[in-house]
Amino acid sequence: MGLIGATALGLAAPAPAEEIPYDFSLSLIAFGGKPGDATEIYTSIENKGPHFAGRSLDLSVPDGVTITGMVDDEFVDGTERPDEGCALVTPQRVECHTNAVLEYAKGVDATFTAAIDDDVTGNLSPVVLTVTSDDGVEKSTETELPVMTGEPDLTAAIGPDFTASAPLGAAFDQTVKVYNNAFVPGFTLDFTPAPGVAVTGVTGLDLVDGTERPDEGCVIAATGRLECHTPSPEMGPFEITVHQRMPEHAEQSWLGDASVHVVGDRGGQASDAAAVYVAFDRRAMEVTATPSVTGAAGEIVEIVLTARNDGIFGPKGRIAALTVPAGATIASVEGLEILDEMTWVDDGCVLWTPQQVECIRGAALAPGDTEEWTFRVQLDTDAPAGELGVAALTYNAWGEDFEAETVVTVTGGSGDETGGDGEELPNTGTDSTTVAVAAFGLLLAGAAAMALRARRS
Repeated sequence: MGLIGATALGLAAPAPAEEIPYDFSLSLIAFGGKPGDATEIYTSIENKGPHFAGRSLDLSVPDGVTITGMVDDEFVDGTERPDEGCALVTPQRVECHTNAVLEYAKGVDATFTAAIDDDVTGNLSPVVLTVTSDDGVEKSTETELPVMTGEPDLTAAIGPDFTASAPLGAAFDQTVKVYNNAFVPGFTLDFTPAPGVAVTGVTGLDLVDGTERPDEGCVIAATGRLECHTPSPEMGPFEITVHQRMPEHAEQSWLGDASVHVVGDRGGQASDAAAVYVAFDRRAMEVTATPSVTGAAGEIVEIVLTARNDGIFGPKGRIAALTVPAGATIASVEGLEILDEMTWVDDGCVLWTPQQVECIRGAALAPGDTEEWTFRVQLDTDAPAGELGVAALTYNAWGEDFEAETVVTVTGGSGDETGGDGEELPNTGTDSTTVAVAAFGLLLAGAAAMALRARRS
């Protein structure tokens, strides 16, 4: 009867036919749509008993929907059931027959096309499938055809990840998926790349010549936007891959967002966006510190942390921290104020304890530039002679941690302070510092460790 060919189900060989009860199963799926839409009705027969040499199939639909054809086949002429094939008896009924043998554990299916009337206001029921073997065994099943009201519920998503990144000048891809489009006969799709990024091609739709949106396919408009239209996307998720190239130069890592906007031909719309970054080496910083300092008890010594930016972008919100051993305290930090209460600043320090300080600089450190952080450390007047311990330094840029150490040694006896008496230490109460560290933490993203331990001289 012109149905799609049988497909083996891979079951074990059956016992002799006369020992197996006669049986078969039916499947019926009516895909819905909006009033005025074209849709499909799927039918399937699976033989679970002995083969039978002939059968009839009847498909009927209710008022509000008409049968228009078959997928991968055609109706025979006339309005009566043919000996072989399917005939459209009425706009709401198809009658089929075949003499073909359906073997045990085999199946056949057929899909019929239909049109929903423009004035339908609710789901249509029943859609009925009846199959009758030439031996007189009959089975039926029915379902309803869902009819949407209002606009389609479209969803668009840019992937495959939440963000995209690639080195300067490199090629990269982003995907666009459109979901819940089963009842949408077509839609337009506009993809706008991140600033500076060029669209070079697309997979999933044809890229055609010109700069105006085609009826089917995509063009790259004069603005650089990818403009597409598809008149009949497949049911289920629809996906394209947009091929792009990074700019050769950029002022900062974040280029901006790539965005997509989808509008259904019969209503409904959806949008999404994803950030695009230039990938670069976040560890391209050369960080060193004074390897060792020596002073008499009561003196002030200076520990200098030096950072050189060997990368292609200037990190902002850099943080330097110092922890000194017992027997020493933080006196001051050159050029930076040590705060004794919570204040949001671009530059400044927080003294967590007399031995621990953390500082921030907000302005960018340009590529090729070097900065210094000079920490003035007061040695206790009763500090014992000899190696006092190791001062630990941490420098953070781009959310990456760089570490260094300085050996602190006290000479015998006390002498004149090289830097004066030092500054009075501010209040180190936890009420202010707990809030301050949260503020500093907002400027960081991620963390990694890299030991730059200085050898003792």
